[in-house]
Amino acid sequence: MRILAISHSAVLADYQERFSRVAQTGGIELTLLVPRRWRQFNRMIKLEKTADPDYRIISRQPFSWGIKGHGRKNVTHFYPGIKKLIREIQPDLIELWEEPFSAVTAHTIRAARRVCPGAKIIFFSAQNISRRYPPPFSFFERYTYRNADYAFVINSEAEQIIKERGWQNPSLVLPLGVNPAQFKRSDQALLRRQLGLTGFAVGFVGKLEKQKGVIDLLAAAAGLPESVSLLIIGDGPLKEQIQAEAKKRGLSPRVVMIDTVDHGDLPRYLNCMDLLVLPSITLPHLKEQFGRVLVEAMSCEVPVIGSDSGEIPNVIGDTGLVFPEGDHEALGRKITEIMDNPVRAKEFARRGHCRVEDEFAWSVIAHQQIKVYYSLFNSDYSSHIRDE
Repeated sequence: MRILAISHSAVLADYQERFSRVAQTGGIELTLLVPRRWRQFNRMIKLEKTADPDYRIISRQPFSWGIKGHGRKNVTHFYPGIKKLIREIQPDLIELWEEPFSAVTAHTIRAARRVCPGAKIIFFSAQNISRRYPPPFSFFERYTYRNADYAFVINSEAEQIIKERGWQNPSLVLPLGVNPAQFKRSDQALLRRQLGLTGFAVGFVGKLEKQKGVIDLLAAAAGLPESVSLLIIGDGPLKEQIQAEAKKRGLSPRVVMIDTVDHGDLPRYLNCMDLLVLPSITLPHLKEQFGRVLVEAMSCEVPVIGSDSGEIPNVIGDTGLVFPEGDHEALGRKITEIMDNPVRAKEFARRGHCRVEDEFAWSVIAHQQIKVYYSLFNSDYSSHIRDE
């Protein structure tokens, strides 16, 4: 089976782990199309991994409409020459890790239907707030729904939304994954000392913007003992406000702030934490779609606390604690509950790690994808499925 996969997120080597796992399956010849560079996590990232022994990587810089802003670029870009590439590859299946209302999805599907009409097409959606899109995005969405064969969605809310918007074909909830061999428990006592973390270290990783709720985390920390320190990793428009809030609450000596670290180094920093908190809040047009850092922390055997915004409670399950979004007093109580009960914290860490291996490891997720691929071709490729 020849597969063409397209993903702007795969500029990160870790996000390519999905494709490595798929390509290692017998009978699959995979080509991955990715940008040469992409702005992700508030910084420009060059393609981290340019070759793989199990599949072919093609890097081309997509064209966008010149609209500034990370979110808009995600849905206004497309790849010139995609028709020629599809004609050369003649894929049996095209997998678009892009939203159904994006230009790259509609443009790729249109090209495929002209030069490779028999190809099966899968798109992806993470949008968990029902919205009406203006032209031309509304047209792109309808066109995708009419011409695609299957949908991968990141959460059950996204699945319900695409059905409400007109999607009638099959779909599967497919979470984001992690490589447990990379995100694992390790002793980072030296790094902790270098960072100046003392006592019980509470961590946050993500964009420093309103939706992530970092101000609520500071408010919660203000009511905790002075032995509690905070490690905040990330960058964004609220950076100066967060620094000012920490100073105002007398937390500056206990707060360590670091700009976004390379994703490959993130396990080291997660292992400096005694607890990771994701205090996201829901905004009119934005709520947490998954919260991948929760899974990364769980894989490192770090206990987690999250708000009840979006998909967070479903990701945490029984492996951590959940508090009402925006309620910093409740968050403070949850942190205290973990801090004062090391036995329970250790049990959460164990459960989290086991859940990652059972549900969120890339190998597990890739296996689910492969089953879908072959189901689209009925019994023609069923003999290639390998149970792991």
